[in-house]
Amino acid sequence: MPTSPTPTDPNVLSAVIEVTPTPLWVIGTDGTVALANQAAVALLGYGSTADVVGAPSHDTLHSWHPDGSRYPAHSCPILERTSTNAVSDPEWFITREGRALPVSWSTRPLGSTGHTLLSFADATEQLEARSGEPLTDEGRRLRDAATRMGAMSRPSVRDRIVEHVETRFRDPDFDAPTLARECHLSLRSVQQLLAEDGRSPAAEIRDRRVDLAADLLRSGSTVQSAARASGFSDTTTFTRAFRRRFGEAPGRWAAHEAAESSSA
Repeated sequence: MPTSPTPTDPNVLSAVIEVTPTPLWVIGTDGTVALANQAAVALLGYGSTADVVGAPSHDTLHSWHPDGSRYPAHSCPILERTSTNAVSDPEWFITREGRALPVSWSTRPLGSTGHTLLSFADATEQLEARSGEPLTDEGRRLRDAATRMGAMSRPSVRDRIVEHVETRFRDPDFDAPTLARECHLSLRSVQQLLAEDGRSPAAEIRDRRVDLAADLLRSGSTVQSAARASGFSDTTTFTRAFRRRFGEAPGRWAAHEAAESSSA
């Protein structure tokens, strides 16, 4: 006769978490989302738990403050794992749609596993009810920032990513993972944001490099110099990227440009 699963069976515990109406979020030892229930992903505007599990927890919840400034993970109280933790003023999460959401929250360590259970709830009504009462300086700052500027829109975050590419693409070591890390976002988040505009982080970096190289070639630079100055680590990669963009090798393209310029 088959035995029934015990209450400590991982599948039973996962099922309990899933049907719990309180948003629950389990942070793994590496800081990524190990588990989230439907109540949590729904409140944050995601379609399913697959959209968040495995992603960096802090970046997924709030890599930006409501006023648009970056929120470094090392200053996030949610990641303090020493004991049960909670705050009286709300923490601000950024939903999938880019809306600032005040939440009340608490964390507790899950035994000796090293995992942390985060439970949270929409604190909008709580914040509004307290609007006539004194808040701490931090609570007032966050409330006023959200009221004044609202949440950063996804296009605004995307613009910040593109601007960062513009300042860094000349570095040969600059790539998509570096872009995500320096923007304090997960690589998946950067990929999703740019994909909404028909782009990708790798293509964004490559196109900036090729555009600069083309300008340098028009000005008389050699192929090697143009490749190096625009951030390509070798001429083979540069030639391949340039041919993909312009349909011919950079040397031939530069000769055609020079001929057209002299005949104009």
